[in-house]
Amino acid sequence: MRIEDFVQRIREIFGHKDPELPDEIIRGLIRSLEDQEPEEGCSCDEVFALMDQYADVEVRGEDAARLMPLLRNHMDGCHDCNEEYEALLEILEHSKSE
Repeated sequence: MRIEDFVQRIREIFGHKDPELPDEIIRGLIRSLEDQEPEEGCSCDEVFALMDQYADVEVRGEDAARLMPLLRNHMDGCHDCNEEYEALLEILEHSKSE
């Protein structure tokens, strides 16, 4: 999401039509960003590189989330990676049943 889109959504949430957000809202956003822990784990590229292995483990009935927790954590928070994974899993499960 672009910064401009994010700010627009904040304006809509708070019902604020003025192009400038009040200082109180800006300070709250900055505090929440500062409180975020650095992202641990995998990048999207790393997840895509290992996604087939993760899906194979899951299709075999093993606990992929326990064996590859960083991938699972990333996919839990990344819509694009999760969507790609779900599509891959569906294909693998479909081909397994044939």
